[in-house]
This record gives sequence, structure tokens and C-alpha cells, in this order.
Amino acid sequence: MSRITITRKGFDELLFNALTAVYAFERDKVNRFELSYGQIYLLQLLRRQTPSRMSDIAYRMGMPVSTATRFVAKMERMHFLERIKDESDRRAILVSLNDKGKKAVKAVEDHSFSVLSSNLKNFSKDDIDAFMKTAKYLDKILGTRSRNKDAANTGK
Repeated sequence: MSRITITRKGFDELLFNALTAVYAFERDKVNRFELSYGQIYLLQLLRRQTPSRMSDIAYRMGMPVSTATRFVAKMERMHFLERIKDESDRRAILVSLNDKGKKAVKAVEDHSFSVLSSNLKNFSKDDIDAFMKTAKYLDKILGTRSRNKDAANTGK
């Protein structure tokens, strides 16, 4: 496996350009769906892990439980979520997507899929494979694995 050498300045520019592209991509979704970054992330999180305890949501979003509670309450008032008591632990609150939330997250993810699949048509198979591999391991590359699903469930 060959190693690519790059200067610090080149690396900084590469990262900034990647951040700029992701920021513009996400900003488009914020404007298109009239939801914040955090709201879109929470919808996508709950689509994958529902119902979720408030403490798991707080952990995955990197915020205190009190902040997550206010965040969820706002989305509940917007009619995207519902909160229910956990039957196995009456102190715990479970959060789930309701029908409006499911429709919203589907629309967001359909849009992302449409944009990416359309744009990837212009690339070679090798380039697409490289993109997919980078996306698959991005959490390891960036060192952000601590907030993955398994870590949230184990508290690590």
C-alpha cells in the first residue's frame, strides 16, 4: 500500500476544502427542510436507534441531558417526536419518531441520496470505491468513534 505525502499546508487546505463542501451540503439541507443541523441529526439518529433514552440522545449529541431534554421538547412541539415513559424504568424517558418525523427524515435522506448518486455518476468506479471507503472509515480517520452506537449503549 503506497503512502501519499502531503505538506502541512496542503493537508490544511485539503481538510478545509472538505469541511467547506460538507458545510455547504448540510447548509443546503438546513435551508431546504427548514430544520437545524442538530434537528436533522436527531431525526437521523432516531431513525436508526428508536426508541432512544434521553441519556443516550444526550451522549450521542455531545450535550448535557438537560440540554437534550429541551432540544427534544422543542422537536416534540414541532410534532416530529413523541416521548413516553420506559415501562422497564419509570424514571427513564424514551423518544421515538412519530409519522411526521419519519416522513421528514425520509425526505432528508432521499434528498442526500439523490444528490450524491447523481454527482457520483461523473466519477470512475475506483474514485467511487475510494469515496465509499473513506466515508465508511471517516469516524476512525477523525478519531470520533467514542460516540458510536456501541459506545452509547455501554457508556464508554
